[in-house]
Amino acid sequence: MKFSLRPAVAADMAEIMRLERAGFAQAIQETEEAFAERLSAAPEGCWVLAGETGCLYGYLCAEFWPLEPGFNPSRFARNHAAAESHVLDGEEVYVSSMVVDPATRGTGWGRRLFRDALSEMFTRHPRLRSTILIVNPEWLAARQIYSAEGFVEIGEIEGYFASGEERLPAIVMRRN
Repeated sequence: MKFSLRPAVAADMAEIMRLERAGFAQAIQETEEAFAERLSAAPEGCWVLAGETGCLYGYLCAEFWPLEPGFNPSRFARNHAAAESHVLDGEEVYVSSMVVDPATRGTGWGRRLFRDALSEMFTRHPRLRSTILIVNPEWLAARQIYSAEGFVEIGEIEGYFASGEERLPAIVMRRN
């Protein structure tokens, strides 16, 4: 199958939400309203992996933030308003969400989506110098991709992810 990377558009919302439901447990899924607001406020950070048939096989959403030393846990709130944090001339990309269709996992397309979307953002916005993200400690494949791409752990946000009866931290990772 052939895929192409392209900027997300409003008409992609149903497919983005299908991927969100397929990729994340219900307790941590973001709302359609959050994605619509993110796409409106930060369109330069929203990318999709499109198949030949028009189906989407992955998405990556990001915002541009001012670069700060360390990290402020409150900036990572789920369903936060991108319009309040995204600045077009920011120096850091915050990868707020990424999913690949379960049917494509293990094929390398997730890594390509991640790498190529970030590359496009850095090429189009030369002020960008850093990327930051959070990851669930149980998502080993994602953590391997991020580490292989040069990300290092810089801290944790306690109790971020619901996992059955317990709450797991979010691992904060950054690449300069």
